Amino acid sequence: MPKQGKKRKKKRTEKEVDISERELRQTPRCFVVKRGEVGNNIKDLVHDFREVMSPNCGKALRESRINRLEDYAAVAGHFHVSHLIVFTQTKAASYMKLVKLPQGPTLTFRLASYSLARDVRAAQKRPRGGSRDYSVAPLQVLNGFSGAASAVAKASPKELMVEMLRGMLPAVDVPTYNQAETRRTALFSYDPVEDVVHFRHYHVTQGTAGIERGVQRLLRVTRLPKLGSKADIADFVLNGGAASESEAEQAMEAPSATGGRIGVRLSETGPRLTLQLVKVEEGICNGGVLYHRFQTKTPTQQQVLEAKAKQRKSLQKRNDMLERNLVGAKANKKRMEDKKAQRIKDHQGGGYEEEEDAGAVETHVSHHVKAKAEGGGGGASDTGKRKKFHPLFGKKAAKPAKDGTVEFQSTEKGKGGKGKGVKGGGKGKGGGGKGGGKKGGGGGWGDRCRSRSPRRY
Repeated sequence: MPKQGKKRKKKRTEKEVDISERELRQTPRCFVVKRGEVGNNIKDLVHDFREVMSPNCGKALRESRINRLEDYAAVAGHFHVSHLIVFTQTKAASYMKLVKLPQGPTLTFRLASYSLARDVRAAQKRPRGGSRDYSVAPLQVLNGFSGAASAVAKASPKELMVEMLRGMLPAVDVPTYNQAETRRTALFSYDPVEDVVHFRHYHVTQGTAGIERGVQRLLRVTRLPKLGSKADIADFVLNGGAASESEAEQAMEAPSATGGRIGVRLSETGPRLTLQLVKVEEGICNGGVLYHRFQTKTPTQQQVLEAKAKQRKSLQKRNDMLERNLVGAKANKKRMEDKKAQRIKDHQGGGYEEEEDAGAVETHVSHHVKAKAEGGGGGASDTGKRKKFHPLFGKKAAKPAKDGTVEFQSTEKGKGGKGKGVKGGGKGKGGGGKGGGKKGGGGGWGDRCRSRSPRRY
């Protein structure tokens, strides 16, 4: 019976390298994304350009339609990202935007022509390259930017363009440079005649210089040559090692770090790009226009654009401040609700003792009120509540007067005919002015219920 169990999982065997904070800040990193509706070729171009910028690029970055440029700029600081490369497409042309984070500027290039990596490899008989070649950043080569200015009208600002392109890839640190790790190179060549930049991507192959092809093939460890059809080894060596036309090309010799010379061969792996600078603007795609190839602005129009850009920037700052205040208010509200919930919880936890104390106090008060009521003081009921006054009930009626009215005992003594009447007739002032007596002024109509016949209550 075969052995049963879980499938074996390979554990990570590579040693994690500790990267210093200084290296994190100095090494340029980028996001390569697409925006809007693009075709399949632009999607493949985004994938190819991510491989070019590897390993300092988010190769597995997933995009969504709801993502904005502000979202990428917001998370760039956490991941130490310094550049944002955006590919877009319209009915007229395709464009590549190069953005320096976090404050700009933004360079917009028009893709005059491009070729995908698969098309470049398909044209080669033996394409080179492997997954290990993308573990180290490519060596950047800038050509033609220090030459004469272009004769084209409204030529591109080369100084700004070369600084932006130079910052895309990490610079060579001469003291710690390892020649054996140079596996790729990225070439940016400026053409002053057409005012465009040509981009090429190559794989670097290193070999021994000064040795014939046949001998070199005999000395290599892997892929040993087949000598079964040769009568003598001299035939193999003199024939160039049965090399093909692509292999017969001699490698360029270059000085080695150890003092000797090595042979270097470049094999293009793609993609190819022809970039034409169209626009330069401040900020992240929302600032004032510094340069435009096809549009010319008067000084007044330029001032209007700068004012609008300044207004957009101030509105952006205001929106950021309001958003921060809203977040702080929500956090404060949540904190107050938590405190209130905690107080309620603490109150419910000690409720049994408080209920016992409240019951004892209520019993004591009821006994005190009952004793006071039995003693005839206060006029309170057994429940300890004060009686409400009623104008017709609760008072002893006096004897009926001669005029057929009924008088009630007044609780206050009248003074000068202005005593307050009982509530049965309302409050009124005495009309006689001299009706002072113990029953609160006979002059007020509120003290008497005027009726033709007396009522019995």
